[in-house]
Amino acid sequence: MGFALAALLAGAVGCTSGSDDAGKTSDSASAKGAQPAVAGKACANGTYTWTNIEKPTRLVGVSDVETLGKGGGTLKNKVRRLATVRVGVQAGTGAPAAKAVLTSLGRKIGEVDPDDDAAAFTDVDRKAPGLNDGSSTLDTSGRFVHYASLRVVEADFRYTCPGGSTTIGHAESWIVPIDGVLECSQSTGNATAREAARLSCGADSVAAKTA
Repeated sequence: MGFALAALLAGAVGCTSGSDDAGKTSDSASAKGAQPAVAGKACANGTYTWTNIEKPTRLVGVSDVETLGKGGGTLKNKVRRLATVRVGVQAGTGAPAAKAVLTSLGRKIGEVDPDDDAAAFTDVDRKAPGLNDGSSTLDTSGRFVHYASLRVVEADFRYTCPGGSTTIGHAESWIVPIDGVLECSQSTGNATAREAARLSCGADSVAAKTA
């Protein structure tokens, strides 16, 4: 999956059958504090119930401010890493292996084909994209910052066995890498760009403030 370039000056093996219907209750506090899922201990033919499905965009890298004069030029400051997004599952004993859990989540949100359980979305060994070298050619002057982010998917789940026993957990993967450039003196409606601006341009910069 390639990088989706944000507008310039931008103005995260077991059974998987059963229902994926979302429930009405939240187990996020317990699920996120659970341990990594243990493979091979899940019942067969269990049912997943997904709740609290979110798709936040997380800032993972930002460059220092770079000034271009009249006519623009090429940005050269490298993007430095701020955070890493990991693909994985946390759950109590009795949960299916991470790949099966992520396959169910991927099918729920339309990222995994119903006949496919080998999508990148379910790969717990998948690494987040490397950060680019920060180079971009612009034809205007200003104080610029290059940033990188990832569109993440995270959710809580219940895995219920036919006999009634239930395991809760939390799953996370990512779907879209995003690369963007902002200008410190221009406002933006992009929350991720504003976060990058606060870090590099400064909290008092126009780009760091809500438009």
